[in-house]
Amino acid sequence: MKNIFKYSSFVIAALLILTTSCIDENYDDSSNVGITDKQLLINVLNAENQSSELSIFLDLVEANGLTGALTSRRTQDQITVFAPNNEAFEILAADLGYDSLDALLEDEDVNLVEILETHLALANLTLSQIENGDFRSIATFSGINIPIRREGGSIVLNANEDLEVLASNTEGNGTVHIISRVFLPIRFNIEFAEDFGADFAGCSEALEAWTVENVVLAGGSGWECTGFGFEGQGIQANGFSGGAQEVDSWIVSPVLESNDVVLNTLKFKYASRFDGPNPEIWVISEADYDASAGIDMDAWTKLDFNFPAPASANNVFSDLAVTIPSDFHSGAYRFAFRYLSGAGATRATIDNIQVGEE
Repeated sequence: MKNIFKYSSFVIAALLILTTSCIDENYDDSSNVGITDKQLLINVLNAENQSSELSIFLDLVEANGLTGALTSRRTQDQITVFAPNNEAFEILAADLGYDSLDALLEDEDVNLVEILETHLALANLTLSQIENGDFRSIATFSGINIPIRREGGSIVLNANEDLEVLASNTEGNGTVHIISRVFLPIRFNIEFAEDFGADFAGCSEALEAWTVENVVLAGGSGWECTGFGFEGQGIQANGFSGGAQEVDSWIVSPVLESNDVVLNTLKFKYASRFDGPNPEIWVISEADYDASAGIDMDAWTKLDFNFPAPASANNVFSDLAVTIPSDFHSGAYRFAFRYLSGAGATRATIDNIQVGEE
């Protein structure tokens, strides 16, 4: 599977024979403002490399021009380095079907800069902060986040259950974590997508796969097609009709099932106007779903999610994402947007729905 990296080319030559130099710990960047006495991260890495277990990572950092990212002693420049050991690179080459590590490194289709930059996080995070925090991803220099899953007191980084944090060093201006596997940049793998078409006919056809349940519709409108989607059609609910009306409208997705891709993330574009309650997001296992029975609240699970406040202009869309609980990953499930109105009437618009693995 040698073409897994479909990015820009970067020519690599004789990487493993490079010698990573140690930048002096008194490195001077000509200003004392905001300078800490902590060591440079490159020197921390070199100190950890006394047994040469990080030599491949350090060679690649130097060969690809990333040493400068590890040479700041400014307090505002603290970062986290996830440094794979040499064995991690050997395992990566084997897992991707290469005959040797050299073959991987010489493959021009492999974007090593992006891979390496995904190991440099924008925040200084100790292992305790990673284990005990409530954030679900770590932003990196590459712009591709490292996902985090916390289960039973342990953490899974980058969706790789074989990856271990072998050691951590907080002596430098930032933190170094030595890890047992290489981070492969994870993008959002889309398994289900719906943009509701370019015109009303296309939207109506798309909605045939969905179920709209108007539990209460005293006025206004429940979920239906609208020409005010992000680009073309979308779905919209509005509880205003001569004043705020009581509306409880659900739009239920087609059935979704995790197979090769774990459907753990729902993304969509959202726009709203006027003051009123926000929509809600609910999920239900397919085994508990009964379309003929309407909405059985006891069978549904409400997701903890906060929508942004209504915009001050029409068609101002936000990119939103919510995590689907792991309880639903092993089987088929459906999700639903629930629109509630009464005390106020927000006009809610949703478009470009995507479900996949992140």
